[in-house]
Amino acid sequence: MHNKINVNINKQFLERALDSASFPVVAALLVHFTGDISILDKLPRPNQAVLGETQGFLPEEDRQKIKKIALNEISRFFSNHQVNDIYIPSNNEINKMMNFIVGESVSSDYIPMMLSDLKIASHDSKSDFETTKSSLEVLIVGAGMSGILAAIKLAERGIEYKIYEKNADLGGTWYENRYPGSRVDIANHFYSYSFEENHQWSEHFSQQPELLDYFKRCFDKYDIQKNTYFETQVTDMKFDDITQTWKVASICNGSRNQETINIIISCVGQLNHPKIPNIKGIDEFQGNMFHSSKWPDGDVIAEKKVAVVGSGASAFQIVPSIAKSCKELTIFQRSPPWMFPNPKYHEEVDEEKKWLLENLPFYSRWYRFLLFYPGSDQLHDSLFVDSSWKDKGDSINQQNDEMRELFTAAMLAQISDKSLIDKVIPKYPPFGKRMLQDNGAWLESLHFPNVSLLSEGVERMNSRGIVSSEMEHEFDTIIFATGFKAQDFFYPINIDGGSGNFKSIYKDSPQSYLGITFSSMPNFFAMYGPGTNLAHAGSIIFNSECQINYICSAIEYMLNNDHKVIKVKSEIEKQYQDRFDERHKRMVWQHANVSSWYQNSKGKVVTTSPWRLVEYWNWTNNFNPDEYDF
Repeated sequence: MHNKINVNINKQFLERALDSASFPVVAALLVHFTGDISILDKLPRPNQAVLGETQGFLPEEDRQKIKKIALNEISRFFSNHQVNDIYIPSNNEINKMMNFIVGESVSSDYIPMMLSDLKIASHDSKSDFETTKSSLEVLIVGAGMSGILAAIKLAERGIEYKIYEKNADLGGTWYENRYPGSRVDIANHFYSYSFEENHQWSEHFSQQPELLDYFKRCFDKYDIQKNTYFETQVTDMKFDDITQTWKVASICNGSRNQETINIIISCVGQLNHPKIPNIKGIDEFQGNMFHSSKWPDGDVIAEKKVAVVGSGASAFQIVPSIAKSCKELTIFQRSPPWMFPNPKYHEEVDEEKKWLLENLPFYSRWYRFLLFYPGSDQLHDSLFVDSSWKDKGDSINQQNDEMRELFTAAMLAQISDKSLIDKVIPKYPPFGKRMLQDNGAWLESLHFPNVSLLSEGVERMNSRGIVSSEMEHEFDTIIFATGFKAQDFFYPINIDGGSGNFKSIYKDSPQSYLGITFSSMPNFFAMYGPGTNLAHAGSIIFNSECQINYICSAIEYMLNNDHKVIKVKSEIEKQYQDRFDERHKRMVWQHANVSSWYQNSKGKVVTTSPWRLVEYWNWTNNFNPDEYDF
């Protein structure tokens, strides 16, 4: 906690650093330094926060007023006090600080969730848990973001675990997706574990190497290595009702192993097995050919004729990163993406901001709150189809149509080649597919003389390249930015919970409770399981923290009551699944004009959560044993 920090405040440096600060955050911090909540009434009040805007739309005059008061109060505090003297407000006062920072009254529904994420308290959260020697061993499958998180939280509660990871190293998607331009599209000071901040992110939306390094540091800090087995692929799992354990088969270095495990936590994710289209003649191509997540070590781009198949999130990052190096670059696009204007997408974090995050007590926590809350369900109401809305096909309600106009105008402002307009403006409603961050790089690349955008798919391939619209295009390198087998949950593991193979029973329409537990699989939990992808708010790390909190509560209940088996009741699962399906029928992701990886083969959404973050947080924060059979 902050009382372990020794801060040496230099007033001149502090003055310079404050120029890089978020002034709504700095203003709220003065409650900590003065112990007086009424100071907020004397300061300029920020306007309503908008996702990605961190200054509350305060004019320069108001910023300077806050800066002057903050400089004096913070300097005075550190000339007379130590960090452990800092004032910890009451929950009621923290709520007032929340309201001030975001320029609106934070709904009472959200206060417990935001208090939990803020972690502003005078005690260490670890003391909340009694650690007891576990009599059950847990197998975590996967050492990506959620697997590392699961290991940390199980160990915190004294629950024994081990991790099997198919790759040679940790990191999951951030280990595999090393393509040029690979980066996160959630602001990094929120896309990180709530309990493990990183104050030294070099960019606001960090690139793959830095993200992988973050997870490696967490892996090392919590000593997870000793319980992790790399290059170990789980192939089969079958639950044995007699022994009340899972029979788990795996392959490590060509050697097949079988063992019994009490509890499984799947952390294999949704986006980890590449999807290559079934294209006639694909095996005939003689050049370089690979999926974006299997980027080769050698240079297969420079001065080459290159094709990128797809225009989703990966292609959106790859194309601007390689366009200038290619001799020719051709993009095959089935449908264009909607883009959210964000000029900060490639922006670096300056040293003064890093200093504030590292050294000014509670600055980083409140800054995270300011990133989190405006994106927390703000969009949710706009994602429902208004049945009375004039059916134009490219919007679903008034607010959605206003966003369509805003995004369209932002794109048109970047286009000088008018032939691109029909190719890049989507015909489906905004937010129907994954929304991409736009800082101008994509559309700028499409204007390069060596870049071509074809609004068509690939018909077939031959030894020289791609045939499309009966025209042959020759290429040296073909990159498939075609996504993943997102609907094939737990692929390629064969899982039988005692009532048959999971994949055979459900195909691409799995049934679950909260995306975490399954009536067909005892002693089995999933993180980033069915219906838990986030497409409207939050970050997948937030969701994973919700899930592991719930899973740990369930396992602790088993241990405390000496239960060997836990399985969600089928009626509870059905009630949840019915609500899940019913809500999706009214939302943009299942709109008739939308086709995406959120949907299964029948057009039903199976990967993505329809819930408000606060709904899911409340459900996962309150494990109810009455919903389970033991």
